[in-house]
Amino acid sequence: MSYLERCVEMMIDLLDQLPTRRFFRPLMVDKHIVVRCKRSKVAQLPEARLLNQLLGILRYYENFEIDDTTGKPLSRREVTDLHYERLQLLQRVCFQEFPDNPSLKPIMLINVANLDSREALVQHFEPLPLEVLKTLSAKVCYLDVSKDPTLAVMEQKVKEAIAAQEKAEAEKEATEPKKKKRKKKVKTEEEQRLCELLVEILVNRLERPVMQQDDVMKMPLYPTEELIWDPNLVPEEHYSGDYSLALPKLNLQFLTIHDYLLRNFNLFRLESTHEIRDDLHDQIPRMKASLDQDGSTHFSGSARMAIPLGGLEVMNVKRPKVGEEVPSEVRAEVRWSLTGVLPHVREEWDTLREHDVIFLIRIQPPAEPYDGRVADLSVAEFPQKFGVVSVRGAEITELLDDEGNVLSDPNPAERRSPVGDIRVARVLLDPAQYHQDLEAMAAGKPEVYSTLNLVMRRKPKENNFKAILHTIRSLMNNEDTVVPDWLHDLFLGYGDPGAAQYWKLPTSLNQIDFRDTFLDDDHILESFPDAEDIDVPDNLQRPFRLSFEKVRDEPGKRPIERVKASAYTLPNMGPYPECKPRENFIRFTPVQVEAIRSGVNPGLTMVVGPPGTGKTDTAVQVVNLLFHNFPDQKIVLVAHSNQALNDLFEKIVALDIPERYLLRLGRGIDELDAKQDFSKWGRVNHMLKRRLELLAKVERLADTFDLSGQDVAYTCENAQHFFLHHVQYRWEDFRRKLGIAGKNGANIHKVLTKTGPANKKRRVEGEAEADDSRKRTEALEENSEEAKKLRERLKGEITVVSLLFPFGKFFADVPRLFPSESYESDLEIAEGCFRYFENMFREIEECRAFELLRNSRDRGDYLITTHSRIIAMTCTHAALTRSTLMNLAFKYDNLLMEESAQILEVETFIPMLLQNAENGFSRLKRVMLIGDHHQLPPVVKNRAFQKYGHLDQSLYARFVRLKTPTVDLNLQGRARPSIADLYSWRYRDLGNLPNVLTDDRYRYANPGLTYPYQFVNVADFEGRGESQPTPYFYQNLGEAEYCVALFMYMRLMGIAAEKISVLSTYNGQKALIRDVVRTRCAWNPLFGEPAKITTVDKYQGQQNDFIIVSLVRTQHVGHLRDVRRLVVTMSRARFGLYVFGRFSLFENCFELTPVFSRFAKLPRDLCLELQEQPGSRRLLEAESTPTAVSDLQQMWSLLQEKMKLQFQDLSAQAF
Repeated sequence: MSYLERCVEMMIDLLDQLPTRRFFRPLMVDKHIVVRCKRSKVAQLPEARLLNQLLGILRYYENFEIDDTTGKPLSRREVTDLHYERLQLLQRVCFQEFPDNPSLKPIMLINVANLDSREALVQHFEPLPLEVLKTLSAKVCYLDVSKDPTLAVMEQKVKEAIAAQEKAEAEKEATEPKKKKRKKKVKTEEEQRLCELLVEILVNRLERPVMQQDDVMKMPLYPTEELIWDPNLVPEEHYSGDYSLALPKLNLQFLTIHDYLLRNFNLFRLESTHEIRDDLHDQIPRMKASLDQDGSTHFSGSARMAIPLGGLEVMNVKRPKVGEEVPSEVRAEVRWSLTGVLPHVREEWDTLREHDVIFLIRIQPPAEPYDGRVADLSVAEFPQKFGVVSVRGAEITELLDDEGNVLSDPNPAERRSPVGDIRVARVLLDPAQYHQDLEAMAAGKPEVYSTLNLVMRRKPKENNFKAILHTIRSLMNNEDTVVPDWLHDLFLGYGDPGAAQYWKLPTSLNQIDFRDTFLDDDHILESFPDAEDIDVPDNLQRPFRLSFEKVRDEPGKRPIERVKASAYTLPNMGPYPECKPRENFIRFTPVQVEAIRSGVNPGLTMVVGPPGTGKTDTAVQVVNLLFHNFPDQKIVLVAHSNQALNDLFEKIVALDIPERYLLRLGRGIDELDAKQDFSKWGRVNHMLKRRLELLAKVERLADTFDLSGQDVAYTCENAQHFFLHHVQYRWEDFRRKLGIAGKNGANIHKVLTKTGPANKKRRVEGEAEADDSRKRTEALEENSEEAKKLRERLKGEITVVSLLFPFGKFFADVPRLFPSESYESDLEIAEGCFRYFENMFREIEECRAFELLRNSRDRGDYLITTHSRIIAMTCTHAALTRSTLMNLAFKYDNLLMEESAQILEVETFIPMLLQNAENGFSRLKRVMLIGDHHQLPPVVKNRAFQKYGHLDQSLYARFVRLKTPTVDLNLQGRARPSIADLYSWRYRDLGNLPNVLTDDRYRYANPGLTYPYQFVNVADFEGRGESQPTPYFYQNLGEAEYCVALFMYMRLMGIAAEKISVLSTYNGQKALIRDVVRTRCAWNPLFGEPAKITTVDKYQGQQNDFIIVSLVRTQHVGHLRDVRRLVVTMSRARFGLYVFGRFSLFENCFELTPVFSRFAKLPRDLCLELQEQPGSRRLLEAESTPTAVSDLQQMWSLLQEKMKLQFQDLSAQAF
């Protein structure tokens, strides 16, 4: 059976990839493999369930909606047309071949809609004799029974059986007298089998095609008890890989975008179900359900994530949409009480927000409660032992307290403190599931919703499955689901892997304004080693603008280029220090410059960023250049974690990008210790606050003109009118006067303010008299004392610009606004002051929308759609908010993804489709994926989906496997060179930046420690190595104690606690280390706690100065055998890495040899420099006097002595 399953699996793999499908499908259709397999005796066996599931997948791909020749997906209309052609062929054949056959006349005359169902076809074909079926098979299915080897044998057996039957009947007639008319001829068993097979072949060919899309649309998105505890659909967590599974696979290639989405939908749905099952297995036993005397369920236990349900009431069921059967919406209210719940747990329940998913469960415990371990139960046994009858999901829309106050308002400023213990959640039930439940109730099954008695919530980070599934489903149902043309073929896995590179696209930029990317002209010269010629004029100062000219093309290679550099001067933006643009001070390497150039150009950029190579700095500079070079384009930043987005934003704000254009979407920002609030509500408040600050400046400016400042600064609109009529008018008048006065002020008297009766206008009769009068007046003014004094001052003290400048009072807070070194320099300062006003009033104009829009939601929507130019979110939030963004007609042009190798395929795909297509084309111009496929992939808990379905394959890793060209950053600046050697072997030519060779922090040894890194061998502690309190919950007490002891020693040596992190490869050990820290040192201010105690997997993407690692295992290597996890483990430390484990176990593992061969060169006993004091400095190359610590007992003895001396010193200082 296993062999047959593997054969069918291979056929599926041949069909679901276009290159093999083109050749294999014709053979498969011609031989009718699926029908023959399903009709075989093997397929009827009870143990053939998996085989039949695989055959169902095979049939789906056989009939997949795609043109096998061109690879073009077929629309619903085209599929229907092909189906009608086949049925019309059947009708023509019946009419031509059997015009007088009464059994076939209904087929000739019936309409297609009444013929193409399976039931109708079987009804018409079953009564037909074998000869008619053979003719129909030959003409309609192109199956000649006589030429098919298997069918020919069956036909021969039929003939032999018929002959034998006729012979028996003839003998019977000869021996018995003829009493009555001969009975109707009965089909033999062989003839019946052959007829049934031919009927099935005809039906399979002619029945109405089932659109998988329609089935998906009818499918409930929340898993129910039937799916959750079905081991065939959701396998056990620890899949060995010894057998096939009826699961789709995420291979390198896909047939169409629809095929891609469907495979991801199925796998993601099942993986989410597995995670939900784990949570149910954890929470339900904690509730300790039992039966009361009246038969009701009583919960005597408690759980953090579950609470008894007070009641559920369906409030509103909306009518189905046109053409659908299920209701369009089902609203309900769910009640529960928080009486007796711990304060921190109560707070968690009160933080449920809109779109959070809860699970409603019915528990009917058995008479005898289960006392064993949950881990010992099989998947199917759990609901029986704990009485789980039904599970339903619901999405929260509002959470109310006792008094009806809304607790789930998305705006933090409008949330109220909860009152009372009762909570009411207004929820949306799944309409498809509700419809199925009503049908089941009509069929006699019990009602579900009134009997639910337990509500369970999940961690928000792990509870976004419904939104992601809904997004995938909507993408499958949307014809506008398109990726950019230049990415389409690569995305599906076909064509030239490098076709999306910028230099292969016609949209490549020949000139790029690199602004502050290069620090000097030498930096330009060293940044383009492959250029044929680099033309950089002498003494060039940044900002730089570079042009690229193709010299010649080489087949299959990148064209040879000539680079020409030019510089320009940024305009003066104002006299204040904050007006000066913030500049980049990083000397980017040539590879980083290539990544920046590729990221600015349209197309796909793939950056491989080993640990510490400046991935974030490179990404930020790309954002900086896109922001300034393309002011009409929006940039979307996506990362796997909120911490990565935080790092990006910290560096973006440090560059010359106004923070008002930055926006973070999602709830994760609440968990970060960010100095500035970049969330939607934080940005709205920032803009309102900024509006008040700007209007205050306008008021101050108006006061300098002796105008009513409060009037002009009352609204943004008033301020705009003020700028036009007063500020701009004065500036234009100032420029006019400068033109009249001249650079040296020779005509300064012509622009002086005229006062007194002599300057009043007089009506003069006659042109000659008027001209003479004007000349006399000018002569008097030119020779006036005031004019003479000004001309004297203009020769040395001041310039004409500073004399005539009309805004001097406003800028009185600037010390010496005009240095008066030259006319040109003062004019540049004056123009800078006016640019300051222009920028100020431009910002006021941007604030006007927030003045006009009165509620926070509209203001937030305006931020997203119009105001913000750099919008960041996690990949999960992109899926959550896609429908909202689509409804807002959100548009963006550039997508930059950090941590791409840690993001699931579909979660990378969704951010590319956050906007509607324009005329069937994607607006997206640039996609930049930054990641490291040598580190850990996306987290998938179920090994069946991980290993068999390849759900842990990221889009980034798939592109790398497809040989898409990448930009490999090749110089690291994080870790000591010796520590970097532990993981640099995994990368191509990974070297070190100068800072790790020359900086004092890297040149000096770690205080109190002999070596910068070391593997410390830990023997059995109290006779035990690794242990398992529960299955797969590994702990090692000896290593935990040793790690904490080293932490305490490092603290005594003056190393700050926030500079030390403790990592483990298992959750069990993480929990044990936290317990030891709490017991040993957390209470003592002298030690405190490490910055982080977590697992290696969770710590990916973070780093610290000192890392202590516990490998836990002493019997088997475990999942450290995955080299990607090893690379993450070795690359988290800057100055010190200390690994505790069983050296004899890990050194024999082949995959770990490159690392442990380096560890083997150093002693396996922890080496300390006990004579050193906190703050002492020792060069790495200096001679050391190490003290080897042989075991944990000696370590604690040394530590106690060190602590005693420390306490004595502290006591002496105190007295």
